[in-house]
Amino acid sequence: MVSIVKNSWKASDQRGFSLIEIIAVLVVLGITAFVVISGLIGTADMDRAVQDTVVKNHIRYAQSAAMKRGDVWGIKCDGTDYWLFRSTNPDATANQVTLPSEENVKVSLAAKKITLGAFTVFFDAAGKPYTAYTDAATNAPVLTALTIALNSVPAGIGSTIIITPETGFIP
Repeated sequence: MVSIVKNSWKASDQRGFSLIEIIAVLVVLGITAFVVISGLIGTADMDRAVQDTVVKNHIRYAQSAAMKRGDVWGIKCDGTDYWLFRSTNPDATANQVTLPSEENVKVSLAAKKITLGAFTVFFDAAGKPYTAYTDAATNAPVLTALTIALNSVPAGIGSTIIITPETGFIP
């Protein structure tokens, strides 16, 4: 009788995997996937993605400054540099403001290893975007999505920054 009880406790027909084996396999698969994916994404594309986010945040900063201070603020890019400005004259040196985390008033696109098309965007006290802003008669609000092409240097996969009309939302 004792031998029958002892034999019933033995698992003679074990099937399946232990929890430790499953976790070990998942860890190995995770590390392998990370190595493969990081090898597929080049550093130039990652740098471009980072700079894309930085430019978007600088435009958002201009919008929030306009809304916070109740005045016109904006960003202008001439194809070589871009800068933050307040008031309606972006080219006046007195109106140019240093962006957060930047050392100079004008941000060099070459130093950031990106290219941007020339653009000027103004934001009023409500955060509404404009392509021209001088007075109520000549203001030009953004009527369709304003698109700004951004690319890395050397040329790689580009991206597009979109400023939504009316709200100035940047997805």
